[in-house]
Amino acid sequence: MYLDRDYRPRRRRRSGIGRFWPLFVLAAVAVILYETQPGWLVERPSAPTPTPTRSATSFLADAEAALLRGDYAAALTAYERVAALDPQNPEPLVVKSRLYMINSNVAAAHTTASDAVALAPNDPDALAALARSEDWLGDYETALEHALDAYELQPDNVETLAIISEIYADVGNFTQAQTYIDQALALDPQHALALRNSAYLLEKLGKYQDAIAVLDQALKQAPQRADLHLEKARIYRVGMGDFQNAMLAYRAAVDANKTAVTLDALGEGLYNVGDHLAAIRTLNDALELDPNYGPALVHLGMALYSRRNYEDAAAAFDKGLPLIGDAAREEHYYTAGLAHVYKEPRECELGQPWLQKALEKNPNSAPALTGVKLCSDVPGS
Repeated sequence: MYLDRDYRPRRRRRSGIGRFWPLFVLAAVAVILYETQPGWLVERPSAPTPTPTRSATSFLADAEAALLRGDYAAALTAYERVAALDPQNPEPLVVKSRLYMINSNVAAAHTTASDAVALAPNDPDALAALARSEDWLGDYETALEHALDAYELQPDNVETLAIISEIYADVGNFTQAQTYIDQALALDPQHALALRNSAYLLEKLGKYQDAIAVLDQALKQAPQRADLHLEKARIYRVGMGDFQNAMLAYRAAVDANKTAVTLDALGEGLYNVGDHLAAIRTLNDALELDPNYGPALVHLGMALYSRRNYEDAAAAFDKGLPLIGDAAREEHYYTAGLAHVYKEPRECELGQPWLQKALEKNPNSAPALTGVKLCSDVPGS
């Protein structure tokens, strides 16, 4: 057989799969490892942890801590949370009512105490809280009825005894007032409300220095009680005519708790001592905290009028007088009317209603009659 010695056989070409089979094996292993990888091999995103819902008990702890440090605004907020989470419990409503009374928000105190009594008609604390708000609203008969109901349910409740004393003091039955406040202090000589109402009775009896001494004793127990400082200021200013010490008490109230109420009291005090510019600044600070606080608006109107800023005074009166209602005095009404009469241009149609309100309180009010005459002399008025 002839052999071609120059012939060279072609090399067989490997198929694609045959050439790359090691790579396929590696890829398959990688896929398997990836799918079955242990948790520690690759960091996985953590699932978000849900935020637990706070309980009424936790907010109650916040409220009690706020009370201890004298932060009544924070305490009120916390008790509102407690009441929302535990709507069938009258206790947070009772404390809310007491806090509203401390801040002189009598309407809110009355509403809240009424809600507490609706939940628990035989709860002595709820009945006593309602009685005190009714007393401050001038409904003395109903207040005494509810207070005595609370007393029958729990005769040794210091809060109730103190409130009964306050009601009797307001209606002028000082003997009964003394009897109940003595019982309250016998049970708890350091109880803040009992001490406050003891001082109030002494003030009613004209024993001003004794009343101041008792309030100082109460402030040792509750130094952040701004309302007790305001009580002192009133006794100094109204009872004793001591404006210097009254101003110190007003400033102490603001230092204890800066609110629209305390700043308004300081602003009115500054107005009464003739520092009208400082009064305007302080009253504006009060209105920054609560733009709808009626007493601050009215006092600001008085201070602005004294500076002959009739336009701004009239605006303050027009907003503030409807907010304070029956608490407005003759001088507030005729000053509001005169502010409209004296401003440029004259606004007799807006001033006359306030002047008439002043004349309803005192038909012989000279400033009001002056305003009416000024308007009557204007043609077409």
